[in-house]
Amino acid sequence: MKKYSFLLTLVLGLSLQACKDFLDEPPRGQQNTNNYYTTADECKAAVMGCYSLSDQSDWWQLDRTRMLGDVGSDDAWKGNAIAGDQREFGDFSRFFWLPNNEWFDNRYTHLYQAIGNCNAALVGIAKAPIDAELQKQLIGEVKFIRAYNYFELVKGFGGVPLVLQPVTAEEALTYKRATAEECYNQIIQDFKDAADALPEKNARAAIDKGRATKGAANAYLAKAYLFTEKWAESQQYAERVISSNQYNLNDDFSRVWSVSNPNGSESIFEFNYNANQTFNLGTSLTVVMRSRADGGWGFNTPSSNLEQAFVRENDPRLKWTIIKQGDSVDVKTASFDYSKYDTKPSENESGRISRKMFLLLKDRPANESNHSPLNRIELRYADLLLMHAEASYRLGQEDKARTSLNLVRARANRLKPGTVLPRTSTGTQLLNHIWLERRLELAMEGHRYYDLVRQHRLVAVIQAFNAAQVTSTDPYDKGKVKDQITEKNNFFPIPTPQIQLSGGNVEQNPGY
Repeated sequence: MKKYSFLLTLVLGLSLQACKDFLDEPPRGQQNTNNYYTTADECKAAVMGCYSLSDQSDWWQLDRTRMLGDVGSDDAWKGNAIAGDQREFGDFSRFFWLPNNEWFDNRYTHLYQAIGNCNAALVGIAKAPIDAELQKQLIGEVKFIRAYNYFELVKGFGGVPLVLQPVTAEEALTYKRATAEECYNQIIQDFKDAADALPEKNARAAIDKGRATKGAANAYLAKAYLFTEKWAESQQYAERVISSNQYNLNDDFSRVWSVSNPNGSESIFEFNYNANQTFNLGTSLTVVMRSRADGGWGFNTPSSNLEQAFVRENDPRLKWTIIKQGDSVDVKTASFDYSKYDTKPSENESGRISRKMFLLLKDRPANESNHSPLNRIELRYADLLLMHAEASYRLGQEDKARTSLNLVRARANRLKPGTVLPRTSTGTQLLNHIWLERRLELAMEGHRYYDLVRQHRLVAVIQAFNAAQVTSTDPYDKGKVKDQITEKNNFFPIPTPQIQLSGGNVEQNPGY
């Protein structure tokens, strides 16, 4: 599906013939882990397979679950107002979380598929007769991908089974959940190994842009330490990234999510896509999140509450984050008036869509679903700077915290000079400003739910959101609330099929 389209197929099927003599012959041309990994090219292809499976091949696998970080917060709704269309996503938006919700099972299952692929590649590459330096780099790259997938698991589900080698189906069923601390320890070790083995971004050849780098591994170390509240370590690794001079905020905010700016100057790690139809490459999120009046499916729509957060700050990033009913985004065409955008409010819970995942008509490929070329940015420099600001604040280093915070604000101010001014706050107000900046800068990028959980304020923020919704005068989402929120929603439920398959070895999260 992706630029990383060299998904390794370890077993090649043989077409059946009618001849009995042929059927009696031993298999020929069959490839498996015992006779693969014999050349550098095979090892490189295996690594590409690890990237590919970390993003899967269709919208319903991992693509759509990236919306959970928006919808599981005050930033967004299910969006599509057709009750029977992805009803379980609507249940998620309201925090009515059941362990048999397929969205949880798909995320859990496909992240583990990606981890299994990495485990197989690590064993195969380690025994391959290839150049030692190349071998070290490829292993580092696979460890980065494995750590990325485990990080995605643990920040949603908490402690999960820690599988670090290829296992049979029978062996897999015997694994119990590791603690979150044990999972993070492994994630951190894998990222450290990756950082030791990988080149910096500017050392990557043009054809390899988007692949994991030393900076990406260090940035994820800063993030993993932030999630575990190890502030000194988080600051340390964030400063390694900052001092590397590999990343900057030179690209205007309006271009961060532009299809014409892949792997831009602040991109630390992103999944690369193109619109190749022959090899079925691309993403589907631009269709999934677009207005139903504009050929989309209408999911993951921004809330009026998010819009008002921008309005209160007079923040020009609003224009590049939310498209609201009637906004002008392009010119009128024979089939659609982009100068007065129609979000189709009758089938849209908020009368809004995400600007960051929006493609202009000229940039849309034929058969766009599953073939969109808009890259998915997983970690960027502004995020890293705000992590550094938060860790520095926790260490009592408020000058450092304000410096990183205001670098992000200075870039936003370039959109409309005089609107996003430097913060001079101190104490608790400074922390609140850092958290607000994360919301505004990273809105609709899938971070908000996970941020609220690690900040220990998910329930309080959603309760405040609900109270504001009751008195809202917004013409589109006034009165709508997320009424099922409780403390149990700080973790996703472990999917029922996974508990059943394990024979009870995998235990459920509290409250489900």
